[in-house]
Formats: sequence, C-alpha cells, structure tokens
Amino acid sequence: MAANIFDHEELMITVLNQLADRAHLESVALVLLTARLSAAESQAVMDFIAEKQVKQQLLSQQACADQVLKIKPDIENALVFVQRLKRATMAEGRFSDVLND
Repeated sequence: MAANIFDHEELMITVLNQLADRAHLESVALVLLTARLSAAESQAVMDFIAEKQVKQQLLSQQACADQVLKIKPDIENALVFVQRLKRATMAEGRFSDVLND
C-alpha cells in the first residue's frame, strides 16, 4: 500500500527524518518508525537481535534481513532496513557484537 505523502503520519515521519539527517542523528526508534513496523513487529525484531547478542551468536546483515522478512513480509527493502538499524544501534552503543559483516 502506497502512503499518501500528505497523510499526517507520513508528514510527521518526513519531518523527523529531515531533523535527524540535519543533526546527523541515528536513532533505532526512528528506523523502526520509518519502516512502519507495528509495536509487535518492532519488539520481535529487537528481541531477535538481542537474543543473538546475549547468546554471542554471529548474525549477518543478510540473516537478519531474512528474519525481518519473516516478521514483516511487506517491508520495502529488508536489507536496507537492517543496514540503517545497524548504524543506529552502533550510534546508540547497542548490539555491538552482532550485524558485523
């Protein structure tokens, strides 16, 4: 489903992205919001990554993207999402031992 660029939520996300870009800010919350994940989908993605971190298991970006597609099959580009998520988690000092490829 294509978003209407003048929809209230779409405008809010656009403004937040513009502010983050200008401030050179990487935010996990903004990455999740921009990807339009539901709360349950966001929780599932973060739980998956956290489990890999806790178990000290390697997690490639492609393997994470594959899992994201299972959680949200209609995501626009899972690999780009994971790359953005990696930058944001690294900027926030989270999950430093995963997504390292």
